[in-house]
Amino acid sequence: MVYRLDFHPEAEAEFDEALLWYQKEKDGLEQAFFDDYLSIEARIEDAPHHFPAVLENIRRANFSRFPYSVFFEIEPDSVFIFAIFHQSRNPEEWKGRV
Repeated sequence: MVYRLDFHPEAEAEFDEALLWYQKEKDGLEQAFFDDYLSIEARIEDAPHHFPAVLENIRRANFSRFPYSVFFEIEPDSVFIFAIFHQSRNPEEWKGRV
């Protein structure tokens, strides 16, 4: 089963902010960030249960190249993404979205 992804509005904003930051850092770096995200997205859609639970039913998928994680919950026919979060940030910030 391939799961549909739904996003918390703040998760979408976090992704956009990160993309803009990497765009300003170095030419082409935002594309590498985007590609890394697409790889995680595909893995989550295909096999969300393969990622570890970090808080009750909330799971975490780490980017392979960048210090970001995707926090999500598996629902009956979809996956809800709560946060796309830099790993140095305080996790208490995204936990309020659950």
